[in-house]
Amino acid sequence: MNIDILFLDNELTDYEQFFDKKQFEEYCETHSFTGKQNQILSVPPSFSKDLNPTFLVGTGENNDDINLYDIGISIGSKIESDAEINFLNIDDDTNLIIDGILYAQYKFDDYKSGDSSSINTISFKDIESTENEIKKDSVFWVRDLINTPALDKSPEVFIDKVNELVDSSMVDVQIYDKKWLEENNFGGVLGVGKGSDRPPYFLVGKYNPKAKYQVSLIGKGVLFDTGGYSLKSPSGMETMKTDMSGAASAWGVINIVARTNQDIGLTVYTPIVENMVSGSAIRPGDVLKTRNGKTIEVMNTDAEGRLIMSDALAFAAETNPDLICDIATLTGASVVALGLDIGATFSNNNDLEKKFIECAKSIKEDFHPLPLFDGYRKLIDSDLADMKNTGGRFGGAITAALLLKEFIGENDWIHLDIAGPARSDNRKGATGFGVLSLYEFFKNLN
Repeated sequence: MNIDILFLDNELTDYEQFFDKKQFEEYCETHSFTGKQNQILSVPPSFSKDLNPTFLVGTGENNDDINLYDIGISIGSKIESDAEINFLNIDDDTNLIIDGILYAQYKFDDYKSGDSSSINTISFKDIESTENEIKKDSVFWVRDLINTPALDKSPEVFIDKVNELVDSSMVDVQIYDKKWLEENNFGGVLGVGKGSDRPPYFLVGKYNPKAKYQVSLIGKGVLFDTGGYSLKSPSGMETMKTDMSGAASAWGVINIVARTNQDIGLTVYTPIVENMVSGSAIRPGDVLKTRNGKTIEVMNTDAEGRLIMSDALAFAAETNPDLICDIATLTGASVVALGLDIGATFSNNNDLEKKFIECAKSIKEDFHPLPLFDGYRKLIDSDLADMKNTGGRFGGAITAALLLKEFIGENDWIHLDIAGPARSDNRKGATGFGVLSLYEFFKNLN
């Protein structure tokens, strides 16, 4: 199917070559389409001189505030078959509307009975969209993996999916098992994983290790989180198959970076565990010794993400990269502070943090900085160990970030807490939030 998307200002000009004037004006009047900014109107193919279904998009007096991404989502959700899209009367960058159209095609119906419908194949006439397709495929992989129920998402399945994703790319995947974790003092990962019959793993992916600028990206990979002995409520567990969103996102990012041949080095580190309840699970009051030798008193076994991230951050810091980033569904406190649609950022480099937030805005993802307030460091002081894994009821996102800061050495660092926006509004579906922001940021670092 060929589909036209025609952009019109509020004067409704430049349409005569596509429509009959009288018929077009009557149709627009009937449907109250005036070319107002961000208006969308579907026009049947019988009205078009080319006999193509057409979407009219209003740009208003100028294009400055037109929301191309949301327009793309709206149009894409109305496309019900494979299609070639032809943009008409637009000179602006079409990347955002292309992304919106592509991401609107996402479906996850693997667990529904009957024949499942395939994702529509969309192409764009006279436009190079290879990068858009690479991004879309990676984001869809991230969403699929996050949406997969925990029963079918063992560490081994996660590893297989990663290998499938980066196959034929320039990413070298290294897989480390429980024995390696024990030999290399990954006490946080081992501690969290003790309650599960499924042993933990640690995955490392390397791209372009000889590049001048090197970035390390850590992703939280808790495949299911019961809360351990600090047990979550039944409703609190409903979305916990998604607690590995950070790890999935990290692999989605490196896949895009590698397949678009970016001139940076990127190494991904993802600890993969389940936080379960059993006779071998860690208990409140236990002390774990992490990779860099620091000890953490476990006051709450449901604050497990920071325990596994501590090992990964310390391991990454040993290579002294130019930048360490991490991404995690880390704290409910970040959701309380910023709601469901905004990710939290923490950083020890204000310039890099601002640049990241600007890159995120350019692709229509929202992040907001929260303070690394050193005055709260005393809240995670422990009488028994170097620190404890919770700082009390207030400022929870900040105290979690301050704990992570203990493991980054002297490196520049950005921490992303995506506990809210990683899941869609119904609180169950995956969004892939953060993948495109990190990619856009990384490709603009040089």
